[in-house]
Amino acid sequence: MIYLVGIDDTDNLESRGTGFIGRTMGEEINASGLGVCGGVSRHQLLFDPRVPYTSHNSSLCLEIETDKPNEVWDLMVEYLLRSCAPGSDCGLCMVEANNVPHSIIEWGLTAKRDLVKQVDAHNLAKKENIRLIGLTGNHDGVIGSMAAVGLRASGNDGRFVGLRGTEVRTISGIKTSTEIKKLVLLHKIVTPDGELIDENSAILLEGWLRPVHRNGLITLIVNKIDNNEEYCYKIADKEYIKSISD
Repeated sequence: MIYLVGIDDTDNLESRGTGFIGRTMGEEINASGLGVCGGVSRHQLLFDPRVPYTSHNSSLCLEIETDKPNEVWDLMVEYLLRSCAPGSDCGLCMVEANNVPHSIIEWGLTAKRDLVKQVDAHNLAKKENIRLIGLTGNHDGVIGSMAAVGLRASGNDGRFVGLRGTEVRTISGIKTSTEIKKLVLLHKIVTPDGELIDENSAILLEGWLRPVHRNGLITLIVNKIDNNEEYCYKIADKEYIKSISD
C-alpha cells in the first residue's frame, strides 16, 4: 500500500528546514525496513503576514510504500518528536494515496489562498477518518501537513526535493533522459511548452534539479540549447521552476 505523509512546521529560524527533516525521515523509514520512501514534494501555502511561519510557509509530502502503516506512523511520530526544532509547531498527517478524500484536496487548495484554522483541520480529519496529529508547540502544523497531502493528491502542485533513487543534489554532468531515469524515479522530461524529450537527448544537469508535479507525473522541465555539440538541453533555471511550482 502507498501512503501520502504530510509534515509541516518542524523548524525554527536557526535550524535546518522542513525539507531536510522530511528527507532524513524518509531515509530513516528506508533504513528501518518498514517501508520505502518515494518522491518528497514541497508545497507552498498562503504567504501572508497574518500566518505565523518560519521562512516561506511551505509544507512537505512524502510518498511511503509499506505494508506496516501503524509501525511507520509510530516511527515518524518518534522521529519528529526527537528531531523537530525548539519552538516548532509540528503536524503530521497520513492518508492512503489512492483514497485521499476530495475534501482534503480542497483543504490544500484553500490553504494556498486563504487563512484556515487548526480546529477545522482536526474536524475535517475526524470526519474523513484520516490520521492527523500535532506533535510540538501549539500544533498549528496540522494545517499545513494535511494541506500537503491534499496538494500532492491534486497531481498539479509543488516541486520535488527528493526522488526515489539517487539523492538529487548529487546528480550533475551531462546525461541522457534514459540515464537520468535509471538514477531516479522520473516520469517525464519536457520543455516548458510540453514537448517530450527524446530518450537519447543529452541534458546538462548543472543548476537546480527540481522536478515539478504535472498531471500526477514527476516531470523535469528543460530548455532547448542550440548550437552546442555536447548537449541539446539544460535544466530550467531556479526562478522559472519556483514560478510554476509555488
